[in-house]
Amino acid sequence: MTRHSRRGFLGAAAGSVAALSLPRLARAAGAPDAIQAEIVKRHDESVLRLQQWIREPSIAAENRGMDAGCETMLRLAREAGFGSAVKVPTAGHPGVFATLDAGAPRTLGLYFMYDVKQPTASGRRRLSRRRSSTGPNSARS
Repeated sequence: MTRHSRRGFLGAAAGSVAALSLPRLARAAGAPDAIQAEIVKRHDESVLRLQQWIREPSIAAENRGMDAGCETMLRLAREAGFGSAVKVPTAGHPGVFATLDAGAPRTLGLYFMYDVKQPTASGRRRLSRRRSSTGPNSARS
């Protein structure tokens, strides 16, 4: 079985969302250049946003950080332009319900949950080294 990583998952999810979100733009004249220009223009802010999201631990199985994780998700949805994003209380942990009207004739609903186990001690050390080497003045960013 292939071993999946958080980085691979997030990359695939972000790529899928981008691919599904841009069909009209992709059919426009000169679209590949326009898409590439937008990707380059927003690269740094997108990477920073993903890093902030990953650093916000919210682990339901451990009852850890769920309210803060929900608030982070609300903020990210609002920053992405969702017209409405609300915290939905449940019998367990809160959820997020958000809507985005992009004026498209069709609507796509997407739900995903990414659940992880705690890293081992060596995994925590690797994460700590990565975090310290991804600052704005580092060679890796």
